[in-house]
Amino acid sequence: MKIKYYIVAFASLLLTSCSDFLDLTPISEASSANYYKNTSDINSALSACYGSLQGTYQYGEYFISLMELRSDNVEDINPGGAAGMFYFIDNFTATSGNNVVRYAWKELYNQIYRCNNVLASIDVVTDAALKKQYEGEAMFLRALAYFNIVRLWGAAPLILKPVTAIEAKGYGRSSVADVYRAIEEDLEAASGMLTSAYDDDNLGRATSVAAKALLAKAYLTQQKWSAAATLLDNIVKDYSSKYGLQNTVADVFDVNQEMNKEILFAVRYSKSVLGEGHGYNDYFKDKSVIDSKLLASYGNEDDRKAMIEYKKVDANNNVIAKYYDTFDATTAKVGFDLPLLRWADVLLMCAEAHNEVAYESSESSKALSYLNLVRKRANAVEYKVTDLKDQSAFRKAVLEERRLEFPFELHRWFDLIRTDTAIEAMSKVGFTITKNDYLYPIPKTEVDLIDNPETFPQNPGYN
Repeated sequence: MKIKYYIVAFASLLLTSCSDFLDLTPISEASSANYYKNTSDINSALSACYGSLQGTYQYGEYFISLMELRSDNVEDINPGGAAGMFYFIDNFTATSGNNVVRYAWKELYNQIYRCNNVLASIDVVTDAALKKQYEGEAMFLRALAYFNIVRLWGAAPLILKPVTAIEAKGYGRSSVADVYRAIEEDLEAASGMLTSAYDDDNLGRATSVAAKALLAKAYLTQQKWSAAATLLDNIVKDYSSKYGLQNTVADVFDVNQEMNKEILFAVRYSKSVLGEGHGYNDYFKDKSVIDSKLLASYGNEDDRKAMIEYKKVDANNNVIAKYYDTFDATTAKVGFDLPLLRWADVLLMCAEAHNEVAYESSESSKALSYLNLVRKRANAVEYKVTDLKDQSAFRKAVLEERRLEFPFELHRWFDLIRTDTAIEAMSKVGFTITKNDYLYPIPKTEVDLIDNPETFPQNPGYN
């Protein structure tokens, strides 16, 4: 059976012991690091770490709002839905009391809490190879959580070990630089501990290539262009025998061949197992939410346009082709995975990094070659060097290519932020924003609980 992040019964102890990052609920001895006694316990705890990704408060629903709905790709057309909490995120009026913001924060720190417990108890694993693997997986998942935290909120509490409730209250917001340093250290370590691929029974676990690709994205986000270019070149060189572009974009999202050679890491689901499937998120199934300018950006020959057109599932459901799946007769759920890292992302990051290091006016430049590999697979017209005459033009082309390649894959908002193009992009769809809107408010519950503006301030522009 392929790994699908099944959350075992004892994982509820972890949820109740740290339901909010700083809610100061007493941490029971049973749920702390000393609970884990053997390899099976650690494997189960690690499954709970993966399980955090599936839920409503992360990639199951709320991240779609925070990372995709916020962007110029999608709009919320239901102001009254869920008491407006998604609509307020879409139109930049979300406050520190918004429950999407609050519970996303909560679940990310829950994930970190779980990972910290695994890492603190890793010595109970007696098999050296398995211990190394589990440690690398926990580091990868902790780094992923912190990467999302720092991009959503900026400076944040940096907790790298199990802590008590009283200890938790003493953590202030660490600097963005310190959080990124911890992310890099985790991913550098994980990339050396993990294997590059697994057998069918373990598909879905973090790999060395996923760790390196996420590290490259962290470099890119910090504008560490040379480090990103070097790492991405090595990924292409070292892993192209195992990973690469699928023949067509449709093949990437074929639910009958998930975890194919293009998928480096995905949030996995199984519609046939009770509790492991999911429904269709509104932003995948409502025809009116896709921005018309996005649809108009595709050339007529571009295969990717069809991937965000709608297919009928049944009498009550249409869904974008990218995430088409039929409902299981028993569970009444669908089970398509949500890819977080794929080979096309590696190629476009590599193109971007090389262009930022030094624009090269050559048809054989690495940057142009990587960009055109993605366009060629989509049957889009390939660029000539004369089409992209300088670094600025190339930069804009890569950003646009990412928009065409990854809609509804939760990249767009972060791409706009890290390239400092969000203000311009959102103005084109009717929103006037400032750089304060690049971050979300720290949940009011956390700010009020700590009650120390020096160590735990609210983000600028929010109360």
